[in-house]
Amino acid sequence: MAKDRSFVGRIVFILNWILWLAFLLVLVITLTPVTGYILKPLMVKEDIRKADVIVVLSGGIDQGRYLSLVSNQRMVRGAQLYFEGRAKKILFSGGIPKEIGVAEATVMAQEAKRLNIPAEDIFLETRSQDAYGQVEEIKKITGPLHWKTLLLVTSYSSMKRSLMIFGYAGFKVFPAPADPYEKYVDDPLGRPSLFKQLIQEYWGILYHKIRVQIEKKA
Repeated sequence: MAKDRSFVGRIVFILNWILWLAFLLVLVITLTPVTGYILKPLMVKEDIRKADVIVVLSGGIDQGRYLSLVSNQRMVRGAQLYFEGRAKKILFSGGIPKEIGVAEATVMAQEAKRLNIPAEDIFLETRSQDAYGQVEEIKKITGPLHWKTLLLVTSYSSMKRSLMIFGYAGFKVFPAPADPYEKYVDDPLGRPSLFKQLIQEYWGILYHKIRVQIEKKA
């Protein structure tokens, strides 16, 4: 009986420490600029050049089938590059979320047309469900057209991972990140969400490196 109480006591002690550590971690994330330090290694300097096509990666749509803030920022950035004459074509990439029922790329294209981008200059990739799927589907579109260089538009914090994936697939990529809102998140409510996003990016980079090593050994 005493052993059982001792075991339960140790479990309670460990859980207590876990809760305190979790509490301290939340305080550090919300009350200090730690997310800024985590963001720095992900920074990629934009390299705006003429390219065969502008590729805009989707960032989500909501239940009302409107672009999320992230997707809207990316779409606007792509449109800016198009009107600057950086490429004659623009390609929106993003599949159909199960809970929405319409392709993210389709919604982005609709908004781009409202900005007076001609329909004949817009290409859509609507089948992918992740970054690797995007690369494969985009290759199917760009291959027959002999497009080799692309201006890649995605979020500021996602650019490093995206460059690694597209570069590994053989594309010549010039980074054109959307509005770097991540650099300006300094409020206690915004930092936890950004922290989660940044950790996902680091995991994505690690996953890509492991995947590449496995493919090389296969």
